[in-house]
This record gives sequence, structure tokens and C-alpha cells, in this order.
Amino acid sequence: MPTCSRCLRPILLFAFAGLFLAGRVHAATLTVDGSAADWGFSVADNNASTFTPDGGLSLAGLFVEDSDDLAGDGGVVGPNLGGQNYDAEAMAVAVQDSHLYIVIVSGQRPDNGLTRYGPGDLRILTSGGDYGVEIGGGAGGGAGGMLVGGDAGSTYTLNSNGFTNSQATANVAQTAGSVWQNPDWILDPIAPQEETQLQIDGGGTYVGDAIYRFSRNTFSTQHSIIEMAIPLSLFGGEMIENIIWHPACGNDILSISTEIVPEPGTFTLAALAAAAAMFPVLRRRRRRVAE
Repeated sequence: MPTCSRCLRPILLFAFAGLFLAGRVHAATLTVDGSAADWGFSVADNNASTFTPDGGLSLAGLFVEDSDDLAGDGGVVGPNLGGQNYDAEAMAVAVQDSHLYIVIVSGQRPDNGLTRYGPGDLRILTSGGDYGVEIGGGAGGGAGGMLVGGDAGSTYTLNSNGFTNSQATANVAQTAGSVWQNPDWILDPIAPQEETQLQIDGGGTYVGDAIYRFSRNTFSTQHSIIEMAIPLSLFGGEMIENIIWHPACGNDILSISTEIVPEPGTFTLAALAAAAAMFPVLRRRRRRVAE
């Protein structure tokens, strides 16, 4: 019996929906563990790092800006000097499971917060406002284990040359991985001065927490890895336009421009596709009853 073109329509729609949804399933699944391996990156000392994304991972943005792992304070990292101690090496962004995943690979030494190693906080610019994620860092002065969400945040004071004078625990609510809408920002001391550290004493609304890991010296002696997954619901439907991270001194910068908006879940898409496919069938059945 020949198959009519109208009968094929729902089948084709289901097939299209299946292909569409299959295209949304990521072959590479990200896990927030403070390692960049699941992103496809190999973070290794002595200039052996590679930042080639996993071929099965759909990225929303990638920025790679590496320099010599062995460069001293005079090494150019851009926009200023600082060598490996201040090197912001790579940042990648992906969207999975209604979360914004971000990984940052930094050349800052893993004891963070002593003289040269103050990390800045993450700044996210959206169509509706400014968000910040507290990075933390610890008191410095020695090797340290991995930081996780809920650990104490850190605020660093720096001299005019960008060296860290001191480190203090941030506001008790400003824990590592906490996300704040429209916080105040501390500018770095070196031109061009930009926002590097958030603070909530003068403003800022807490909106939630990221799943968060900061490796410090867990995987490398010349690199630190910051990884997080932020629920997209925290941004209230606003388009994410730019994601920026500096060391606290502002010597280097990682910046990714994006157009990320919260999307419907897979179930919703499947339901819409199924409804679209069934509509012609239901309409024909009703017509036959009427006849």
C-alpha cells in the first residue's frame, strides 16, 4: 500500500525532533572537579600545557592567551608584565544541563595571596545587569588544598605596582562560589584600571551559589584551575554577554563575548515536537468523524 505524503509528515517531524534533540546531547559531559581534563585541556608545567577542546564538547566560548611558564616578573602577559605569577592562560565556557560551566586556567602559583598571587573574582555582564562570582584564594604563604563552594572568600589589598600587601577574609556571606547581582567592584591599581574584586559591603544582592572548585596546587605546581557550574536560572532570563577574569592586580585578562540565554529543557522541546507532529493527525481524524 503506498504511503501518502501527509502520513509521512508526523514521522518526519518526529525524526527531525529526534535529530534536533540528539544534537543537543553533548558527547562530552562536564564535571566540576577542579581539573580541566574533561574540557580536553592538558595542564602541565614547563610549557607543556595544551588547550585544545574535547571534540565532543559544544563550547559557547574559548579564550586562550598563554605565555612562558618560566617567565619571571618581567615577562609580558598582557596588558602588563608579570610572567607566570600573573598569567591568565585560558578560559572556556559551555552550557549543559541548564548550567553555565566555566573553567579558568591560571599561571598564578598555588599558594595564592602572598605578595604576587592574588586572584580576582569572576565578572559576568548580562543584558540586565552585572554579576560577580567570589573566587576566594586563601591566606597564602604556603601550598594549599582545593577550595570548594562555601569556603571563605578573600579580598586583597595591593600597592601601586600590583604587588599584594595583605589578604583578608571577605564579608562572611561572600563565600567562594557565591553569586552576586550588581556588587561593588575594587579596581586594580595598574592602568587601565578595571574591576577585579567584588565586594558586597556597599551593595550587591545574593542570588545563589555555583558548584565550585579551585584546584590551587592539587594538579600542578605552576598552574591553578578554577572551575564552576552556575545555574542559568540565577540570571533571570537575561542574556549573558561577557565573562571576564583578571588576577587581582589586573596584569592579565581573560574575556569571552557570548550570547547565552536560558533555554527550554529537553523534555519541553520533546513535548513541543510531539505536539507539532500529532496536530495534523488529530485534525484529519476530526475531519473524518465530521464526514
